[in-house]
Amino acid sequence: MMILVVGVGLAAVTALSGVLVVARRTRRREVAAAADAATHPHYCAECDQEWVHAGKTCLSPWASVCQKCAQATARTGVAAFGSQA
Repeated sequence: MMILVVGVGLAAVTALSGVLVVARRTRRREVAAAADAATHPHYCAECDQEWVHAGKTCLSPWASVCQKCAQATARTGVAAFGSQA
């Protein structure tokens, strides 16, 4: 009888620890996904507006050309006066 009680207790502890480990891993994935989906602003001097960029880490400087102006510059091949491109 004593062995049965100890075995059931050990099985319960093992199952609970497995659930906690899975929950912790899931939470870490959710936090990482939320951080990657976070947005931050940049400023475009070409159109004098802020634009939103996704991601927690960004190698672009705060003042950088927006996607719309970058495409326009690529199409024409000529950067606007005073641009850094």
